[in-house]
Amino acid sequence: MRTELLNILAGKPEMINSFPEWMLPPETIEQCLKSNRIAIAEIAGRDSVAAVLEAAGALDFEDILPTIAYTGTEYGSWDTPFRAIELLREAPAMKNIRIFDPVFLGSPNIWWQLCGRHNYSLVKDFGFYTPCIGCHLYFHGIRIPLAKILNCSTIIAGERESHDGRIKINQLGIALDAYIEVAEKFDVELLLPLRNVDSGDQVIKILGNIWEEGSEQLECVLSKNYVGRDGIVLYSEDAIVRFLREFALPLAEKMIRENLTNSN
Repeated sequence: MRTELLNILAGKPEMINSFPEWMLPPETIEQCLKSNRIAIAEIAGRDSVAAVLEAAGALDFEDILPTIAYTGTEYGSWDTPFRAIELLREAPAMKNIRIFDPVFLGSPNIWWQLCGRHNYSLVKDFGFYTPCIGCHLYFHGIRIPLAKILNCSTIIAGERESHDGRIKINQLGIALDAYIEVAEKFDVELLLPLRNVDSGDQVIKILGNIWEEGSEQLECVLSKNYVGRDGIVLYSEDAIVRFLREFALPLAEKMIRENLTNSN
């Protein structure tokens, strides 16, 4: 991994509307702008790779720009998303699709505002707190300025509602609808090809033999924060809807618009 990227991952700068030329060269921007059918791909773990494969099989994409987002809560090897991109390049379904080198992006300020700054008030106002819903809203939202720079109307993500019976509070249907809604405000489609995929076995089937069982991926230090000691997840959909409508969605839209205004 090149030194400049290591410095970015160490310093976690505000980087969602302006990128160094070694990461996003002018010629890449020009190629993206000329593409007839380009999508930005969110690259994280197994599901994100399967989502790109599923989208490529169903739609006529010519180009894919992989993107890798940072927050400040990840741990593990940053080589992992690079390996995921190489697996995509080797997949038969991608043989006629150009896959650009990845763009890293992140905004500690947006993550702080959505997921950390207002914890006390959120518990007081909505009766619960988890950073995870705001965090996934962050993941999708921070890619919107890049999409506008490249005149790209599609972002592919690996969210799915069902996880073999396990509840992931940041991927409930009401949460996914909210992420899609924010993107639509900026004329961007958040494409979720795996939304109705029920089981990990189905994901493995989509991946075929390109994903090794047990392949590692980046982890989060806040993982399962909403899971009780007994393993049960208790939540109120009404409270989550209020949290999204009254706090997270307006704040995310405001901060994305500010970054669009400040883009160069």
